[in-house]
Amino acid sequence: MDSHELESKQSSLHSRIRARAVELGYDPAKIEPVYDGVVDWASYLSASLKVCWVLKEPYDDTDENGNPAGGGWTMFKDFAREKRLAEAVNANPALRNVAYASHAILNGIGSYSQLPWLTDDPDDYEKTLFRIAYCNVGKMPAKSVTPDSHLADIYRDWKEILFAQIDLCAPDVVIVCGTATLQCMNQDIGLDLSKPARTVTRGSSVVDVHAWHSRRLVWAPHPAARIPPQDWVDSVVEAVRA
Repeated sequence: MDSHELESKQSSLHSRIRARAVELGYDPAKIEPVYDGVVDWASYLSASLKVCWVLKEPYDDTDENGNPAGGGWTMFKDFAREKRLAEAVNANPALRNVAYASHAILNGIGSYSQLPWLTDDPDDYEKTLFRIAYCNVGKMPAKSVTPDSHLADIYRDWKEILFAQIDLCAPDVVIVCGTATLQCMNQDIGLDLSKPARTVTRGSSVVDVHAWHSRRLVWAPHPAARIPPQDWVDSVVEAVRA
């Protein structure tokens, strides 16, 4: 499929996300999904390696009672449209580490210490973020911390759409971030997590590599974990290149 066909299919998935949110009882007048996947299909297809990141849930806003609110926008795309992509990503520790790791992976940069700062090279980082796929398990704005027990419910609600997104992206590498995230997904994937093909360790960052059909699955700590950014980025980059 070419980029136009893939964009059309992704639009259909976004429609499924909207419909699923209503099925789950969300009032679109109060809260909407945050859409994810691939920002720019032509850029994604041109990447030297097709990489899909999987994280927990998006964060947006809260109402007067402190409950999640907002939504109705698309990851990275709307930040770019508003000319504040680098600023928004740099302000979020998880997205910032994803951006640094992606930039190293897709541009052949050897280590975190060799990377330009995101705010010093915003245009190149925007190109990088347009060449990856980024999917959250849950599609609704959530609190800034997702308890593991809650993630299991979220996964049950959204897993069919999540796997449809991954299938559409057809990535070479899927980077699943967080223990609870992979444990949920592995109910349907069925990997033997005790037998990775390779393990990469940098400081307190431990990353496992598994074979998942014709692609690699990289199991990384959550990018907002209390791990020095250099260790997290370098361990992920080495695991992807393994």
